[in-house]
Amino acid sequence: MCEAVQHAHHKGLIHRDLKPSNVLVVEIEGRAVPKVIDFGIAKAIASERPASTLQTQAGVAIGTPLYMSPEQVAGETDVDTRTDVYSLGVMLYELLAGDVPFDARTMRKAAMAEIQRIIRDETPPKPSMRMAQLASDRTATVAHARSATSERITSELRSELDWIPLMALRKERDRRYESPQALADDLRRYLDGRPLRAAPDSRAYLARKFVRRNKVPVAATAAVFVALSAGLGVALWQRGEAIRAQEAEKARADELKRVSDFQSQMLSQIDTTKAGVDLNKDVRTRFAAALEKAGVPEQERAARTDAFTRELGRVNSTDAAAALIDRTILRPAIQTIGEQFGGQPAVDAQLRHALAELYGRIGLNEAAVPLQESALATRRRVLGEEAPETIAAVGNMGVLLRELGRLAEAEPYHREAIEKSRRILGEERPEAIIAISNMGGLLRAQGKFAEAEPYYREALEKFRRVLGETDQETIRSINNMGVLLAEQGRLADAEPFYREALEKSRRVIGEDHPLTITAINNMGVLLFNQGKAEEAEILLREALEKSRRTLGEEHPDTLLAISNIGGMLLNQGRLADAEPFLRDAVEIRRRTLGDDHPDTLLASNNLGILFLDQQKFAEAEPLLREVLAQRRRTLGDEHVDTLISIGNLGSMLRDAGRLAEAEPFYREVLEKRRRVLPDDHPHTLVSIGNMGVLLGRMDNHAAAEPFLLESFAERGRVLGDKDPLTVAAIGALVDLYTAWDKSEPGKGHGARAAEWQAKSDAAKK
Repeated sequence: MCEAVQHAHHKGLIHRDLKPSNVLVVEIEGRAVPKVIDFGIAKAIASERPASTLQTQAGVAIGTPLYMSPEQVAGETDVDTRTDVYSLGVMLYELLAGDVPFDARTMRKAAMAEIQRIIRDETPPKPSMRMAQLASDRTATVAHARSATSERITSELRSELDWIPLMALRKERDRRYESPQALADDLRRYLDGRPLRAAPDSRAYLARKFVRRNKVPVAATAAVFVALSAGLGVALWQRGEAIRAQEAEKARADELKRVSDFQSQMLSQIDTTKAGVDLNKDVRTRFAAALEKAGVPEQERAARTDAFTRELGRVNSTDAAAALIDRTILRPAIQTIGEQFGGQPAVDAQLRHALAELYGRIGLNEAAVPLQESALATRRRVLGEEAPETIAAVGNMGVLLRELGRLAEAEPYHREAIEKSRRILGEERPEAIIAISNMGGLLRAQGKFAEAEPYYREALEKFRRVLGETDQETIRSINNMGVLLAEQGRLADAEPFYREALEKSRRVIGEDHPLTITAINNMGVLLFNQGKAEEAEILLREALEKSRRTLGEEHPDTLLAISNIGGMLLNQGRLADAEPFLRDAVEIRRRTLGDDHPDTLLASNNLGILFLDQQKFAEAEPLLREVLAQRRRTLGDEHVDTLISIGNLGSMLRDAGRLAEAEPFYREVLEKRRRVLPDDHPHTLVSIGNMGVLLGRMDNHAAAEPFLLESFAERGRVLGDKDPLTVAAIGALVDLYTAWDKSEPGKGHGARAAEWQAKSDAAKK
């Protein structure tokens, strides 16, 4: 059984529900062979993996309580191979003693909290003691009939066969057998009469085992031993001192490893967005309480609290929380690492690696770079180029540089990570599949969608095969495949992936899980972009209702759902219905995140578009200019969101009749999109068409014509002749030639207008 579970671990899977009913014994060539079955809640092994984690939702215990480890019954997310070792230990204990380590009747009747306490806190009796207890609990007749057998088995269980299961059942994972194979090896040592790893540190025990295995040689050398005892005693003393020094050093290394693992786990749980929202909310609550304590009248108190909230909204709460965490936790931690772990380079590298990941997660990417560089250099030097930890650090370095927008620098790290993961870890290890997915993510960020697609498809195919169709990482990969296709305008190709991700999220993860809510929202956005507004609205409103109920009004996912409904209504021209959603999105984000947070800027941009559509240019212009300025400053001139803002401001000026002011914005966004995106990217095609329309309105017909012809040709090639955007491009050409004919009659422009009108009529049929 141990070897079967070890085989699963080599394939990257932890079973997490090992129990007698999940082991079948079949006969093969006259031998009884165990078969481990039901990997329904198996978990992919995830050590240090870039960009992504494979884990169960925090706080949810998965498995069968009688056979669950302390960390598993507590709902911890970082269960590893030693969880299966614990379950194997329970089964071995049951085989030896006749029952599980803790009273099964009590466990089956107890509430989950009591089960957790028993497994976490109580020490199980030795199997020999448990068997004696069970024997005494039986009726007198049965006890008398079996007394001789019980005594013999109880005697056999004492000492060595007590030690093995109890080592597997230790509360602290670090003190158990490190793998099922290690447990199997100790069982073989028992069968072979060799010393056990689980045995107490006793020289007498080791001597007894030696004598039993070597009775004749021991007797023959007894006299010689007497003669040599004095000199041998000195040698043994020296050897003992050396062993004790080695054991002390190993114990210190193990202790440091436990400390670094714990600190890495703690750091990984920091969420600055949530911390910022909670901090802002706490400050507002304390301010109101202080006013009440000071005796300020209720009406004045409410007004002053509202004014304070509006002023506090000028602060980006996420950045404030990140800066506070950096100043009070992370920077002191970095200094401590250098002071305390200088002689333990592997531990030093692990902690710097964890800090770099955290810095990246809270948006302080520049601060993460030197930490990640140091961790990677140390691992290359100490562990070697092909160690799994080194490969993980290489991958994380690539992800970090990609997040910084340094795509050219990120590429060699991604390629090194994928090559070494495939070659050293194996094609189907979760780490290798993550590296494949990350490579696709880099190419997607570079706008190389055609090159990204094979990587995304390979990663998805392997996630399906290795982790299973219903694993969360597989579902996430299905969704990512849909996103990649949708970004290329291939909405029909994207739809089956979005539908599959949604169906599996609802069925497997649950209706209210954040991943399910994301899938509902994404499906709604896709349907809306397909022109299926009624179906889209049902899903987008469902996503909002679930987010509000399960995550709260101020959660980022809830605010995204509010913005999406507002955007949908805005694009349908239902401006009055859209306005309360868009205003709520801006007001809540300003209050909880601050004025210059990217999500606040997105909401402000949408509100500016609403004012633009309402032709409230005086209200739209300052909002759109503020968003553009903030995005240029925080995201850079060529970020996709910055380019959207440049185009939006150009459109506002065009619609306000300020055509000459609009032109430089239209030219800037087109030039930058041509440079950073493919020529057939939907955003690039929109900019080409917009440039032509603007020049046509400025009566610069000759300059407008090539832009509009290119817009039609590319949209037709990429989207098809009957796509609404292609039809719109034909209509723009009709308008151009009609206006041109009026300004320069008799030059054939009217005939071209009629020709394009016929194409338009045909496309609309």
